[in-house]
Amino acid sequence: MLLGWLLLAAGASDAAGPRWSDLAATVFHNYGRDQGLPHPVPTALAQDRDGFIWIGTQGGLARWDGYRFHSYKADPTKPGSLHDDWIQLLHVDRAGRLWVGGGAAGLARYHAARDRFVPVPIGPTEGRIHIGAIADDGRGGLWIGSDDGLRHLDPARGTVRPTTFPPAPVRALLREARGALWVGTTRGLWRRAAGATAFAPVPLPKGATGVGALFQDGDGRIWVGTLRRGLLVIDPTGTAPRPIGGEAILSTGSVSTISAAGPHEIWAGLRGNGIASVDTATGRVRLIRHDRSVANSLAHNDVWALLRDRAGSLWVGSTGGLSYHPRTAGLISTILASPGQAGGLSASDPLSLLATRDGRLWLGYLDGGVDLVDPAGGRIAALRPGTSLPPDVVFAMAEAEDGSVHIGTRRGLYHADRLGRAARLVTIAGRDPHAAVTALAHDAGILWVGGDDSGLLGVAPATGRVIFRPRLADGGIAVIRRGKGNDLWIGSRNGLYRLDLATRAVEHIAPDPADAAALPGRFVVALLVDRQGRLWAGTFGGGLGVMTGRGADGRPRFRKIGVAQGLPHANVDSLQMDGAGTIWAGTDDGLARIDPATLAVRALRQADGSALIDYFAGAGATSATGEALFGAKGGVTIVRPGRLPHWTLQPPLVITDLRVGGVSVPVASFNRGTSIGPLTLTPEGNSLAVEFAALDFTAPERNRYAYRLDGFDRDWTETDANRRLAIYTNLPPGDYVLRLRGSNRAGVWAERELSLPVRVMPAWYQRLWFRLAMAVAALLAIVAIVRWRTRYLRDRQADLERQITERTAALRAANDRLGQLAMTDPLTGCANRRHFMARAEELIAAAQRDGQPLSLAILDLDEFKQVNDHHGHPGGDAVLARTGRTILDQAAPGEVAGRIGGEEFALLMPNTGLADARRRAEQLREAIGAGSVEIDGERIAVTTSMGVARLGRGDDFSRLYARADAALYTAKDGGRNRVELVPPAE
Repeated sequence: MLLGWLLLAAGASDAAGPRWSDLAATVFHNYGRDQGLPHPVPTALAQDRDGFIWIGTQGGLARWDGYRFHSYKADPTKPGSLHDDWIQLLHVDRAGRLWVGGGAAGLARYHAARDRFVPVPIGPTEGRIHIGAIADDGRGGLWIGSDDGLRHLDPARGTVRPTTFPPAPVRALLREARGALWVGTTRGLWRRAAGATAFAPVPLPKGATGVGALFQDGDGRIWVGTLRRGLLVIDPTGTAPRPIGGEAILSTGSVSTISAAGPHEIWAGLRGNGIASVDTATGRVRLIRHDRSVANSLAHNDVWALLRDRAGSLWVGSTGGLSYHPRTAGLISTILASPGQAGGLSASDPLSLLATRDGRLWLGYLDGGVDLVDPAGGRIAALRPGTSLPPDVVFAMAEAEDGSVHIGTRRGLYHADRLGRAARLVTIAGRDPHAAVTALAHDAGILWVGGDDSGLLGVAPATGRVIFRPRLADGGIAVIRRGKGNDLWIGSRNGLYRLDLATRAVEHIAPDPADAAALPGRFVVALLVDRQGRLWAGTFGGGLGVMTGRGADGRPRFRKIGVAQGLPHANVDSLQMDGAGTIWAGTDDGLARIDPATLAVRALRQADGSALIDYFAGAGATSATGEALFGAKGGVTIVRPGRLPHWTLQPPLVITDLRVGGVSVPVASFNRGTSIGPLTLTPEGNSLAVEFAALDFTAPERNRYAYRLDGFDRDWTETDANRRLAIYTNLPPGDYVLRLRGSNRAGVWAERELSLPVRVMPAWYQRLWFRLAMAVAALLAIVAIVRWRTRYLRDRQADLERQITERTAALRAANDRLGQLAMTDPLTGCANRRHFMARAEELIAAAQRDGQPLSLAILDLDEFKQVNDHHGHPGGDAVLARTGRTILDQAAPGEVAGRIGGEEFALLMPNTGLADARRRAEQLREAIGAGSVEIDGERIAVTTSMGVARLGRGDDFSRLYARADAALYTAKDGGRNRVELVPPAE
């Protein structure tokens, strides 16, 4: 550790760092206004006790659940709204409360249970106070730094009192682990020891008069970010700050924020200069900067805020938006093409890779040219297209015994010296010198050359004389690999070949779709021989085949590994074995790790550190240190040997939106288990919509979900990240419990479930007294009829029979009306959700049995929330009622119309194909859009978006509904007020 700090003081960041450190990119996922941020400049970040990420911006506050931003804006006319749209800072105290510091309007506390903000008066100048810093005082109170000094919030009284120190704007506060309070101002740094009452100045280096950030790391060091003199550090046992040298911006730049980025890594956010990453173990400093040519780089170099969340991932707020860097195992690095970076890759698409014995990496590009890269220092040489090499594709490279390199291009074979200074065209006897060379291999003094049309040649490297000319069925050579003994394996467009180097016999191994143990694909582009001597063959379209031996007939037998076994794509572009013997496959849709013992496959994505997806055929190599290297569109993936841990994060499961009868309800008390009593649904608002999320931000699209309403649902309903919504309408009266489950990105279910008690109140006609009254009335009527009929039986027998018939019919009509009420949505007149689904199952079963067409249309009113917001629920109910009448009026005989959600309707059309269903849907859309209702003298009109799907063979209602619902979302995304179709799944 002492050596590391000596290096820091001496500016050790200029020394060569670990392998690839100067080239490896820190990859981010960036969010901006297009993704829902209320303003493109995030200035403050925090994670609350529930796990939500809060983002303060210059134009409002946002809460992120992994899928969407819920925004809060200042609105003086709305009680409990945000007090100031310019959020200067966010702070979560030890009790889990979120505090919001405004740029001008002072301080507010977020009241989670009521989903509103409570202003906190902090002085006579309230309304013009700029909050610069907040820190816990260790006793439940807060220290508050502002433009006019330091204040303290008393936890018992809830009042704020000013202090007499310091007489300068406070920009940073830190209460260290031992209880001391550090105060950074525009004029310097002060410290008050635990138990003391006075502040002592902390001497700063010359010119470092202002402090903008303070942070204590896990080893007890205090990091000081200055306003004009960069980054300083104070040892746990020291008193004087020392500068972090080696980079000009670290001695003269302005540090706005500091955070731990890992066990031995500190990030310092710089105003205008990106992020300085300091390795506290080695003292090395590297810069993380925005690069216009790299989409996944830091959003902007003007950094305002940093946050390390509970999963260990990093969030960055900058002038260009919100940047997210997920925590990874650290085994995978990415080199992104950045022509403007000193020592970086000179082109974007490395089509061929060669790791030489001296530890360097050669990269040949799709557009021509070759880079020679030193892992410790970056690019050290380049053969430029049009100068040293032809301006065309570099397909393959191979290292000769003397360290020189042969380069196969679309325009011939070239030979370069080991330092990559020059290259010359190689002439092979009897071969067109400008014919394409697609595969190369050096073995035992022979250069093997494969081409598109010329097949395979064994050449003496020094003279160009052809030694071997094996007879293959065709050309199209993609890869050459030496196997066990005398085997030379050749992958081509027409299968696999084995050349016996002793006898020169050629064996052709072709795929056979009828044989499950045959080669899985015809076009073989990748070959590998593992430590057990097994041959692995990667194909286009057929996945991966592992040769397990030969059958009784002598034919090779393969174990197939495809998409069904976990490969991310059936096109396997490159196969590499790392230094630990693990097999890695680059595919057209990402990287996969394969256990050589079990053949178990694990697909990797950006959350695992694999930022690139589309790999190139044949673009792979294994370095002398055992790293697996892959070329892809946009750069190179580097996989170091080591254990790739399984993702075991237990993400908190939270409700993100809750609506009862279409009215939003605050969710915090349900997330924290502090709600009093069940959620009550009245007859007038008998609908429940719950949106929920598992807060694993690393890859939220891979999270899984399930829900069940105990007392109503028979089993769990599983869904994915796109449909995290449980909706129930017209529930029968009674007590229920809605149970919610969520998983992390690896599909591991969180141990904690959310339970939401629900009580549905009965309507007047569903209450016991009404039912008893009806039963008594019916009994009395029967008794009266019997007595009356007995009295007049003889003289009015015919008349009595007529009256009995009339009374019986009246009772049946009453029962029919009660039944109709139970099946009908009272507001719209359409079938309710339960009746609609029952009818749907009957009609689908009949259609499947009789082979008749059937189509389903899902309708959702556009911008319906605005109707409720501007006209209240009476206006919304009027629009819904008018929509229901329109659907019923437009429905043809035999069709079933239902209301299945708040503003969501469905129309089931038996004996109707997709074309007719589209025509019917367009007519219905026009009819809805043509009408309006009048509320308070104003005409209200709405439009609708519709998704239509036709029943496919083997479909049940859930599959038909899912496809129609997907079409509905397409219509929404396509601009609303339109109809989208989806064909049946045959």
